Amino acid sequence: MWENPLEYAVLEITNRCNLRCPFCASNSGVARPDALKTNEWFAVLEELASLGGREVTLIGGEIFLFPEWEAVARKVVDLGMELVIITNGLLVTDAVYGRLMELPVRTFGVSLDGPNPEVYRRCRGVDGFDRALTLLKRFVADGHPQVNAITTFTAANVDAFDDFIPLLEGTGITWQIQIANAVSQRFEPELSFSVDQYGEVTEKITSLLLTRNETLFLAPMDDFGYFPFEGALKNYHRHWEGCQGGLSVVGIRSNGDLLPCLSMGDPFIVGNLREISLTEAWRSPRVFSLFRNKGDHLTGECAKCPKALDCRAGCSAMAFTSTGSVHDNRYCMRRISVDRVLGALPRHACP
Repeated sequence: MWENPLEYAVLEITNRCNLRCPFCASNSGVARPDALKTNEWFAVLEELASLGGREVTLIGGEIFLFPEWEAVARKVVDLGMELVIITNGLLVTDAVYGRLMELPVRTFGVSLDGPNPEVYRRCRGVDGFDRALTLLKRFVADGHPQVNAITTFTAANVDAFDDFIPLLEGTGITWQIQIANAVSQRFEPELSFSVDQYGEVTEKITSLLLTRNETLFLAPMDDFGYFPFEGALKNYHRHWEGCQGGLSVVGIRSNGDLLPCLSMGDPFIVGNLREISLTEAWRSPRVFSLFRNKGDHLTGECAKCPKALDCRAGCSAMAFTSTGSVHDNRYCMRRISVDRVLGALPRHACP
């Protein structure tokens, strides 16, 4: 029986969304059939708390299209767990903003996939840049301590990486950087990151962490890492213990589908909460076994890595995106750096 606490959960409280982003892991748009009702979400939250829950992130779709979003948010807080709210920001009216300010939210996250209206529109298909950026600045101006601009990079906006720096530096906004995984039904192959593009972005993040960390608050997500080869970055992911999906984290879709992480797609649904309780699923030695036993089944370069048993192929979603398996991951800063070093070594002809 799995005894570790279930500390973190990401809840898709509705799949309804006012946007149709091509990289959305949840394929958000219309409500899922048989979506959970408010009282069912309450029951889920009570189980989370009993299993050791510390933090709950509410997302969509777009959460403000769920009529009882505030009741669910308050339930999180009433149960003693920290509350994170992620939104695209386009439906936050003054009235909604006022209700948000009455909640003890730990982190507000607002999607900002472009540093200007043109790139934002290219990624999200609407003219929402000014509204999203204004909301981020409003949160900061009103004294909220943790405000994240969440940028999901694809091949469609990676060329604009540098333009985000002057936009966010010195604003008090944390820049949360992540990469889209190819799990959406709408995801087009041309949006995928090449390994070279990943390496370039990793180098940019490395430079920013080393030179701008006092003026630009940077929060690379777990799809960046792992155990960097360069000594200057020895503290980056110093405490990385591998993907926590199914180990201390779960994702729950609005219809009760249970996954180790909402960044993963349909093949990784491990059950439905209308058929198995969260407690039973979490305690089971079987339900999340693919993720809890990753270290025993590593393949490719990940199996040969000296950090293999600590890293366990990094982020499961990124591993699956890059190799089709959760057991080998080409999107790894250590792997790229080692390959570059080996490639730079002189080749000696055999005598």
